[in-house]
Amino acid sequence: MKSASQFPRGVALTLALTSLLSFGQGLAGNYLAEAAPLGESVQLSQRLPDHFRNRTNRLPRGVANIIIRDAARRGRVSTNQVRITQATRKTFGNPCIFNFGEVCTREYNPIQGWEVIVSVEGQSWIYHSNDSGSQIVLDPNSTDSGSDNSYQLPRAIANNILRDASRRSGVSINNLRITQATRKTFSNPCIFNFGEVCTREYNPIQGWEVVVRVERQSWTYHVDESGSRIVLDPQIDDSNSDNSYQLPRAIADKILRDAARRSGEDVNDLRITQATRKTFSNRCVFNFGEVCTEEYNPIEGWEVIVQVRRQSWTYHSNESGSQIVLDPDISNSGSDNNYELPRAIADKILRDAARRSGEDVNDLRITQATRRTFSNRCVFNFGEVCTQQFDPIEGWEVIVRVRRQSWTYHVDESGSYIVLDPDISR
Repeated sequence: MKSASQFPRGVALTLALTSLLSFGQGLAGNYLAEAAPLGESVQLSQRLPDHFRNRTNRLPRGVANIIIRDAARRGRVSTNQVRITQATRKTFGNPCIFNFGEVCTREYNPIQGWEVIVSVEGQSWIYHSNDSGSQIVLDPNSTDSGSDNSYQLPRAIANNILRDASRRSGVSINNLRITQATRKTFSNPCIFNFGEVCTREYNPIQGWEVVVRVERQSWTYHVDESGSRIVLDPQIDDSNSDNSYQLPRAIADKILRDAARRSGEDVNDLRITQATRKTFSNRCVFNFGEVCTEEYNPIEGWEVIVQVRRQSWTYHSNESGSQIVLDPDISNSGSDNNYELPRAIADKILRDAARRSGEDVNDLRITQATRRTFSNRCVFNFGEVCTQQFDPIEGWEVIVRVRRQSWTYHVDESGSYIVLDPDISR
């Protein structure tokens, strides 16, 4: 046998290259075997050189299995029809970002994990997973239904929705039709309940968005996965053409009596021109708060418009009629606003203005007094920057003529708290 030194140089070089290629293929083969879950089709779109540089960037087999099974369950396909197309190592800034929150705080409370893209029947779904796979979250904007959405809606839920639409509309259930049913993850209970202004918290509800054809209208429902909660979009006109007919008589009478008392008109001269079923997002919105928090704490009820002389007054009422609130921007005292301000409060404000200005009280005049609901103590006290909490104070905004100036006071309903605008030059 010839020694290695006697091999021609070309042959020796060929053998060396073959050995290196063989070794490289062995490494790549081992990596792919470790990354792919057994019996499942998984691909990680990472280039081969990255595998050599950092083997810790591989998606663990256990995490891949968990995500694939979840996607198969949601998409109602076999696991063999699910494919991971990309897996990226990520540090999520906080749990809100991990949970696909739309607007998150800037706190730093990191979660180490993965962003994984899965292909399900031509669709790309995005998952977030922590390192161990104990928490996996599907992007709520991902569609997790098949191509025939209405086919997937359980029959029992469909029947419940159709019965509700029939009851509200007076149309026979046989003349109603579900035209669309889409699997959805609602970000939080506020969005599920069609809240107009919602917090951005992530507290997901799995369920459906269902569209029902009612004569010439399309009604939109939200329903949870079990069918135990069914909510109709409150913007839907689910009454007959005469909305006021639907308002309970007891509530209508109570509102008309209140309007008569405030306006000084005879109750028989007042008329409800419109009554609309509404879900008020929270107590602040119900009470006509100018700046409200975005919490969702709904009050079911009515928005009622009353014709008072040539004005339209807007009331909010809860469902039972135990709470009715008049829009505080309504002038409810006729042309002479001062008439409604209690004399004792007026005198107290004039004395305060006289003391501060050095003027005789008889030379001062209240030029305007407006009934107000102040959103909270900060607003009442003329705070420049206030929180949005709703802790209402019923009272008055009163303007006093002092020499050539107009001084603005806030006073509560009892007259026990009187505050002068601190920007007034005294």
